[in-house]
Amino acid sequence: MAREVVNRTRPALLLAALLLAPCPGHAQEPAPAPPRAPEPAKPRKQEKVPKWRIDPFTKNAPAALQAAGYLSYGPFPFGSLAGKPISTARIDEALGRHVEMLWLETKHFRIGVDLPPFTVPMDPETRGKIRRELEQLQAKLPSVDPKAKVLTPWLRAHLVAQRLENLHAEVSALFGVKDEDFPADPSKVVRLPDVRYMGQGPHFGMKEKFLVLLFEKMGPFQQYTKDFLGRDTLFGQRWHFTEVGALLFTIAGECDDGRNKDDTALHCALAFNVGQNLLDGFRHYSYELPVWITEGFSHWLCRRVDPHWPNFDQNEGSIADMKKVWRWEPYVRNLVASGGRFAPFPEAYAWRDFGDITFNDHVAIWSRIDWLLSMGPDKWQKFLFLVKGRVDEQWLPDQSDLVGAVRDALQQAYGIPVLDFDRRWGEWVKATYPTQ
Repeated sequence: MAREVVNRTRPALLLAALLLAPCPGHAQEPAPAPPRAPEPAKPRKQEKVPKWRIDPFTKNAPAALQAAGYLSYGPFPFGSLAGKPISTARIDEALGRHVEMLWLETKHFRIGVDLPPFTVPMDPETRGKIRRELEQLQAKLPSVDPKAKVLTPWLRAHLVAQRLENLHAEVSALFGVKDEDFPADPSKVVRLPDVRYMGQGPHFGMKEKFLVLLFEKMGPFQQYTKDFLGRDTLFGQRWHFTEVGALLFTIAGECDDGRNKDDTALHCALAFNVGQNLLDGFRHYSYELPVWITEGFSHWLCRRVDPHWPNFDQNEGSIADMKKVWRWEPYVRNLVASGGRFAPFPEAYAWRDFGDITFNDHVAIWSRIDWLLSMGPDKWQKFLFLVKGRVDEQWLPDQSDLVGAVRDALQQAYGIPVLDFDRRWGEWVKATYPTQ
């Protein structure tokens, strides 16, 4: 907890009386002292920054932060509690001195990272992936060693920030938007003729930046979710702070039986969950899209990072149907060719909950999104704008007959009737994916 510093000024010095020689026959009062300018106040003490919060790559120098694309290393706003905005300092206070959280604010994200050192694996694929990322990071932080064998906590924090900004850029390109397309001032969002609704704020349509909070251990993670989200959970959590208009993703390395201790597995979890937050927040998070869109798109982003670490949404009372199959292309092809069991599209496209989705359904909805995206950005963007950010004439959220809206959007953007979707998708699968 930051100690309160009281600003004190020194008392004025006593002035010695000036004695003037008396005139003959008179007693003369001493002449009044000329007014003395008040002493300047002492500068306010700066709370000493703990050594572990000094970034070895920027030394916390403002110019170096700016060059690396950071706005701040904290404190800054981070969600809300009981309807009121809170800052990272409040979270630090709650977690205590044993959690060495590193805070970073980028253009689009506010990030907290409490991760241990990670030894870069020897396998060429993972080693090459991390080296390419470190080379990109070196362009912003010249002292970074692209051949580092150990990712220190600060180096991991920088990689997390870079991965998130790369994800934001990729999703922005897929959606065909740039920052200037969204309302800069949330207090001035008004309906104007011939202006397309783009949400309630500058961050993909959300009022506040996207939030990411990563822990090493389950204990501090659960303490945060209990204290600030009111949730007691064993899984990573996406959360909407409705009072401030911000979307959060938080997880611990020890979640999911500890698999997120692996750096690439954690990167995949970020792609899956933050990618879904970007989709949910696009043109404002006012309603839930059908599951096949959000889950399929999240799988698509996750597998672009590394297909060996799939992620699945699940409910506390309904654990996801997960298998260790990672080569989904031949798996889907064989399902389609053999008439394997998965929900047909006329059923799947109306799903509003992921609790009962089987593994086969997961790979099928991923592949359906893969097919739609393979047809180019123009069709995808037209489809997305027809189903996400729907509003009525007063620019109030409109989720009426959302399933019907998806059906119409597929027809308008792609020329695909729902009843013919699986036939055409199946032909593409058999012509595109390998058999093994």
